[in-house]
Amino acid sequence: MTLQEHINHLFDKYLQGTCSPEEWEELLVLVSSIPEEDTVTLSAPLYELWLKSSNKDNANSLKSFDKEKLYHAIIQSEQRDARPVIQLNWWKIAAAAMLTGVIVTAAIMYLGKESPGKQTLALNNMEAARKVKPGIQQAVLTLANGQEIVLDSTATGTISQQGNVKIINLNGQLAYEGGNAGNNSKAGYNMVTTAKANQYQLILRDGTKVWLNAASSIKFPTSFIESTRTVEITGEAYFEVAKDKTKPFHVLAKGIDVAVLGTHFNINAYDDEAEVKTSLLEGSVKITAGNQAGQLSPGEAANYNKAGQLSIAPAKVDQSVAWVNGYFQFDQTPLPVILRQIGRWYDLEIVYEGKVPDRIFKGKIQRSLPLSSILKILRSGDIQFRLEGKRLVIVG
Repeated sequence: MTLQEHINHLFDKYLQGTCSPEEWEELLVLVSSIPEEDTVTLSAPLYELWLKSSNKDNANSLKSFDKEKLYHAIIQSEQRDARPVIQLNWWKIAAAAMLTGVIVTAAIMYLGKESPGKQTLALNNMEAARKVKPGIQQAVLTLANGQEIVLDSTATGTISQQGNVKIINLNGQLAYEGGNAGNNSKAGYNMVTTAKANQYQLILRDGTKVWLNAASSIKFPTSFIESTRTVEITGEAYFEVAKDKTKPFHVLAKGIDVAVLGTHFNINAYDDEAEVKTSLLEGSVKITAGNQAGQLSPGEAANYNKAGQLSIAPAKVDQSVAWVNGYFQFDQTPLPVILRQIGRWYDLEIVYEGKVPDRIFKGKIQRSLPLSSILKILRSGDIQFRLEGKRLVIVG
């Protein structure tokens, strides 16, 4: 069954009064996900449904649907022409879910050349998937003496003091304040670590802002008293570096050294990714990897692969930093890359049973959605899977 046939099927069930609440939700999600420029291909009744589902006041407007009116509109539409309800060419639309009566959508474009075939996908335990929530603001701070402190969005105030530097946690953001860094004879090192399904923000002693993604860490001095400001990361982090021409800022990550004076950039250095990727939004950075070096300008990314090769090329950096703004964003992105991100954010083990599906996706999804919404998107992309507790098994 193709996507348009599936939509027609759900709509017909609705008109007959046999549509379940979950099927009605799915129909609304699919229809409301259609971009406005493609609504010209909709039949009259489905266009009316699109208008209603796109209405900000849809919680009330959807209750006022007149099935009789829609039924006559279908008959009239079919008499006028025999066009398919939706012509999406190479598109496939997927979407999010109903949250507190308001439709939250995320359009995904499936770029496969082959027809989607029959939608035989089934989720064995969707109820369990609904209980898997997205990540939260939480991390663990390890002090220089080895003491560990759990950080979350509820803790406030001074949580520790090292020398004359106060460590403050305020509504999910860690900050270092006070003291004159120049008077410190020795700086202690702290580490902030996030687990899967966690992320955190911190402000270093020099004012540099850092966003730490899931399953990541950053090691840094409590005061920058050396000639350079140097930190080390694993996983992924986004930086807004405070400017200080007298002390260049260095980020060390899996064999590369990113040197800056003041700039905005993202580094993805997860162990399970094929390369370390540094994406520059603002300013300028120098990338050094062994005896290789290169300069990045805004809109470029440096890739350092496992073979030890460094390359620089134009990149869509908004995709790299979408997570900072609360989104997954994909642009011709292979399924395994997407699933690795989903696995980190929802604390899932991704398992492939058989051949890895050859799928490429494009779109934007809110990271605040429950897992069930993400799985509906996969299902709409003709991905077969089953959920076994914390294991998402992809069936090839």
